[in-house]
Amino acid sequence: MKIIAVANQKGGTGKTSTTVNLGAALVRRGMHILLIDLDPQASLTEYFLDPADPPATVFNLLIEGSSLKPLQLGEHISLIPSNIDLAAAEVLLPTKTNHEKRLSRFLKAYDYDYCLIDCPPSLGVLTRNALTAAHAAIIPVTTDKMAERTIKLILSTIEDVKESELNPTLKVWRILPTLHNARETEDNQTLKELKAKHYDLVYQEPVARRTIYKKAVRQRMDIGDIDQEQGQYWNTLADTLIAESEVL
Repeated sequence: MKIIAVANQKGGTGKTSTTVNLGAALVRRGMHILLIDLDPQASLTEYFLDPADPPATVFNLLIEGSSLKPLQLGEHISLIPSNIDLAAAEVLLPTKTNHEKRLSRFLKAYDYDYCLIDCPPSLGVLTRNALTAAHAAIIPVTTDKMAERTIKLILSTIEDVKESELNPTLKVWRILPTLHNARETEDNQTLKELKAKHYDLVYQEPVARRTIYKKAVRQRMDIGDIDQEQGQYWNTLADTLIAESEVL
């Protein structure tokens, strides 16, 4: 199982949207997918489920060590949900032995082609658990003036996870530019600067800013179900990931 952490300490960069739409595209390619909501805000969980508390969450897995059967969302895609209880993990997890490796240890019980982890907007113990468990990270970043500062912080955390031997083989798979408006000068300039500095780490085609994504959230659907062009974007991203997975 290839584990991908979708991580950025800044909120509003499209982590949940990336997790949902890349996951759906991988399913269209015949893959079996596990989604993990590692954010106490539970945006990924609420994308699929009513706000009522699910019977068991990633909190039970991480803090209590309980075995947890993922919720089946479709024939080839499942979810380990979250809720606000997970906010206590920042206090409770550090009391556990090898606390930064707990997610990695528990994920060994699951057998899927890919696991996508929607990380919280922080660089705390939950994100470090995700990065310790992951083979690679995807870093969604909006194409605005804060982009480079945002990337610098998350890249520094990834390097720390590697150098501290928590996960020495962790890779950044792609920096994924998101919410891009091609008609805005600032967006285009930021995208150009990202590519100039980070080269092939930057996925060449940004995720476009489209109101149709909000409709997808309201209808609890992946974008490919309601917009063929945007669906093809994620299909291409999924194909690229699959093609490069052997080196992750």
